[in-house]
Amino acid sequence: MRDASLTEASGRSRPSRLRARAVPLPALVVLSLVVSGFGCADAPEPTPDPLVSTESPMEALGEADYGDLDPSEIGINTFWTRNRVTNSAAPDETVRLAGVSTEALDGFDRVIFSFEGDYVPAYRLALGTEDGGGCDGAGAGTDTPAHLAVELTGATAGDGGRALVADGDLAPSLSVLTAAVQTCDADGTVRWLLGMAADTEYRMLEMRGEPRLVVDLRHPEG
Repeated sequence: MRDASLTEASGRSRPSRLRARAVPLPALVVLSLVVSGFGCADAPEPTPDPLVSTESPMEALGEADYGDLDPSEIGINTFWTRNRVTNSAAPDETVRLAGVSTEALDGFDRVIFSFEGDYVPAYRLALGTEDGGGCDGAGAGTDTPAHLAVELTGATAGDGGRALVADGDLAPSLSVLTAAVQTCDADGTVRWLLGMAADTEYRMLEMRGEPRLVVDLRHPEG
């Protein structure tokens, strides 16, 4: 999932009191003709919002975006975004994070969270520039200009909370990702901070088959 948070706006207006007033018959006839004439006119077509896309995220992916991923195994994916992305649906059992890997691709850096079992746990992804560490997000963050926090619920990393990716294990030639640090593995919550060299957009792909959560960090233009 996807965040896709929805905001509803509502407003109330106080009813106004109208005073009945007699209207001469000729005036009523003229008013009726005017309203009828405008009512028959074709309403103008609404202008589409350029920020709202009707395109399927899956259709927006091209061959270069898949990398080594099998397109038929993509269950959920998002457009490039800076918004928070969440999926609160979680399996009953705790899922173990089996590994974290990185790779450099054309136009973006990719981080893959792999899980044992048949499910991807619930997740929450959010960009930040300060703090973000610990299990509650209030601990120290990464020493980078920005980071993406990846919080997994209903998950465990095992190995005593040891990070599965050390700084020296990052793939070479990464343009945006400069650090990948696990900051929490307790009470069914696993939290990672993906340190970035610059604030940028990201996208998420949830993979079926071998359950994986794929996070792409977009290379800033220029």
